[in-house]
Amino acid sequence: MKLFSNQGVRELWAQSDLIIWDGLYRMVAFDVGNKTVVFDLMAKVGAGGEITSCICDHHEISVILPDDAWQGRGKDVKHREEYGPLKCITFDVPLDVTVSGYLKPAISRLGEAGVSVTPQCALIYDHVFIHERDLDTAQAVLKQLQVDALRPQL
Repeated sequence: MKLFSNQGVRELWAQSDLIIWDGLYRMVAFDVGNKTVVFDLMAKVGAGGEITSCICDHHEISVILPDDAWQGRGKDVKHREEYGPLKCITFDVPLDVTVSGYLKPAISRLGEAGVSVTPQCALIYDHVFIHERDLDTAQAVLKQLQVDALRPQL
């Protein structure tokens, strides 16, 4: 199977830098009625220095927060489940919203290496959260993907 879906995706991977964010993160699930609690937790995180992410659907509110923000919550904050500690890797290449297939090689290779991945896509930049114990493996896999993107096609 073809690793890169097209030449444009290959070129983006060849240009991609990886940013490993300092600190640890937690993914936490809440009942759908707890939006105010979730948004209050997110508001306590300083802008630009750390990543937060939130998805609200009819099943749950799922939020990714810096570990210290989560650990500093009040005891009255009720949640369903949490997962972590996580590390965040940002693919530091601006992506046009019409780009298709950019994350596919990363998700595929990380999965083959046994690394569970939680992708988070912003409008311009993509990120993945992986368990802290998998950081070394994830870095090696993603760096090899960059090397493969730079190799001449046969």
